[in-house]
Amino acid sequence: MRSKIFPVLLVACAAVTAHGSSAARKGHEDMVFVPGGYFLMGSDVGEVDKVKREFGSRDLYKDYPFDEETPKRRVYIKPFYIDRHEVTNREYAEFVHATGWAAPSSWQGGKYPAGKDDYPVLYVSQKDAEAYARWAGKRLPTEAEWEKAARGVDGRVYPWGNEFDPYKSATADSDIRYIYGALCSIGSANRIEIAEGDVSPYGVRDMAGNVREWTASAAPGEPSMAVVKGASWVDLSITARAASRAYVPKNSRSHIIGFRCVKDLDDEPGL
Repeated sequence: MRSKIFPVLLVACAAVTAHGSSAARKGHEDMVFVPGGYFLMGSDVGEVDKVKREFGSRDLYKDYPFDEETPKRRVYIKPFYIDRHEVTNREYAEFVHATGWAAPSSWQGGKYPAGKDDYPVLYVSQKDAEAYARWAGKRLPTEAEWEKAARGVDGRVYPWGNEFDPYKSATADSDIRYIYGALCSIGSANRIEIAEGDVSPYGVRDMAGNVREWTASAAPGEPSMAVVKGASWVDLSITARAASRAYVPKNSRSHIIGFRCVKDLDDEPGL
């Protein structure tokens, strides 16, 4: 039984119904279509060995499940829609107001900070994320769906290609223009889509950086732990890789974890 959570780099700085809400009636607005078919998931031994050489000796990554990314394999995924960006405070507030679901603990008086409408909602558990998704007529992506949406079919390491570029995503390697505000405001992360280069082959935004994201998949052999994908603004490039995976207790809430949703096709046979 794995007892340790994949490490989080901390920064020291000062069942639900729709109730007829507009969000539940939305179709595929602000969603991106991901076609069905096979894609390359995971990492091959050479890719893992390269990451081990660069990060394996660091205390922060001593418990990282490097070898569980292997092998790189062909996986079939049915077509689906995925949110173009992470669920925002504005969107989550609509859910909270419509259903009476508890607001994130970081919100004062049940309201998120002024000016943070288009920032990803944080301090939500997997259960919170699933409740929002049901209310919106969607669901959380599986690990495989998330990974295909992030990297496409050709097995690329990052959404944009095989070489890391700190100017493309909001991670700890990034230019100060992306991360300055977040470093002193751990409850906000960065505005969605601030990193113009963090775009997947399908046009999905912020899958390498900004915040980590819940999936519907459980950690191998540990049903109380969920697979979390992607990097946050305080993570290094090792986590920005599409194949990276963190194992996090499903009931935990964090300043670096948000989520996005997916939706099945209404009429798959007609494709």
